Amino acid sequence: MKETKNGLKYEYEVLKVGDADAILIRHYIGDEQFIVLIDAGNAGDAAIIKKHLNDYYGSYYIDLAICTHPDSDHKDGFFDLFLDEEITIQELWLTDPASFIDENDIQRYRNHDNAVSAVRKIWNKSTDDNLNLIELAIDEGCDVYNVVDGFKHDKLPICVVGPSADYYVEVVKAMVANYGIKTYEDSSKEAYDDAFKIDEKDIKSVIDNEEDPSPYNASSLIVLYEPGDGKRLLFAGDANTTSLQMMLDKYKWLRNVEFLKVPHHGSRRNLNTSIIENLSPKKCYISAAGNKKHPSGRLVYWLAKYGDVYSTHVCNSFIHCSSAAMPDRYGTIKLSPFKEKK
Repeated sequence: MKETKNGLKYEYEVLKVGDADAILIRHYIGDEQFIVLIDAGNAGDAAIIKKHLNDYYGSYYIDLAICTHPDSDHKDGFFDLFLDEEITIQELWLTDPASFIDENDIQRYRNHDNAVSAVRKIWNKSTDDNLNLIELAIDEGCDVYNVVDGFKHDKLPICVVGPSADYYVEVVKAMVANYGIKTYEDSSKEAYDDAFKIDEKDIKSVIDNEEDPSPYNASSLIVLYEPGDGKRLLFAGDANTTSLQMMLDKYKWLRNVEFLKVPHHGSRRNLNTSIIENLSPKKCYISAAGNKKHPSGRLVYWLAKYGDVYSTHVCNSFIHCSSAAMPDRYGTIKLSPFKEKK
């Protein structure tokens, strides 16, 4: 899994944190190392991230952290990272609902400050309502940016390609209204199922039948990383099909990606066959616990029509890819696909 052009040095890794997301990118500009963290898993997963940073990067400095959306399996690990005195996070990207409040919101909460405080509660830690990610990051001296489609990093080849500001305005109302109510899809207690009948018409019907109803997932940032060798790596968080299709409608050149971080742990409700065909990912990566819903066996089957599929639930290590200019490192294990391209 080596990739390179003109001596480019970069690597990306999907850490093994169960039914949660924690992804690292290390990118070099000249001799300068930049570390990017996309999502930080659940409470307790910060220890895994910290150990990985020390073992493989020799640094506790994170240049850019991105929290795709305010579900606990993406945001809660960030609280421990920010509270760890050894770790520095320079910059945090997320979508701040306070940037989208209108006059009706202000009247509802009587004044602007009350409205800001109320809508930002979606960024509270799931196990401690006294901790708010935005407020904590600011208190720790981190530069916090409110981002939606079109936002780009000033040095790194990383940008946001969804959701649009208009779509976020729609879903933020539902997020705020449902604050404290569980709207995401439960993990199944049943084991991963790949014993279904191979009937492509039936499989297509199941995948295309419905969309994830969670407004939290609908708000998820979609992040594009283009390291400079012509490859496109798409980190889809838990985005839904509406947001992904809006991305494809706007960025018509965004096809045939090298890498897709499959949204929502491989749930069948966050991709459809049309989006998969348009993206035609050569490598699909899933962070999942390995049950009937995460990942969906039918979705895995369809993804494998276009590329190799990897899932953390069957890996005995984290998933790692690097450019050929990156030196081999001790402890990296070559992984076989969960399901190879058909």
